[in-house]
Amino acid sequence: MKSTGVIRRIDELGRIVIPKEIRRHLGIRDGESLEIFTEENQIILKKYSKVLEYADFSSKLCEIVPSVMDFGMVITDRDKVVSYSDNIKFDLQNANLNSTLLDFIQNRESYESSGYGKIVLGDFEIEGYFYIQPIISSIDCLGLTVLVKDKSFLKEEKQFAKFVGAMIANKIDIS
Repeated sequence: MKSTGVIRRIDELGRIVIPKEIRRHLGIRDGESLEIFTEENQIILKKYSKVLEYADFSSKLCEIVPSVMDFGMVITDRDKVVSYSDNIKFDLQNANLNSTLLDFIQNRESYESSGYGKIVLGDFEIEGYFYIQPIISSIDCLGLTVLVKDKSFLKEEKQFAKFVGAMIANKIDIS
């Protein structure tokens, strides 16, 4: 385990501050959840993703979508790709989100590309038309549903992206 050389005291309520440099380096934003567990004599903090808990569910959705719809689909949490359709043609598993996609999460914004373009996921550039829908639960924006296709999106296809985002958020909210 890498040592940072930073020492912090625990306050009277048992709290400890994670230094800003470490939070920035690991992409930990205000309000995010951390999983806390112990291993021998160590306390380990790990970024927690509710969407990742439902990776099997989102993988099934991404598997089914191309067989009934004319587009590919990518589902992300707040940091990386969780699931994606086979017709995307890249291995996007755990690909990091770029700052543009992180802004859509932060601002809870839907986005439709105005023409053929590119988005970057990890080391890959994906080309096409895009529709991006935040996955918003009752407590937070948990990730994105990204639709990709070779031509403009129909109104019904955009509604489908909203439906998928709502379905994942509702599954998380009721668990």
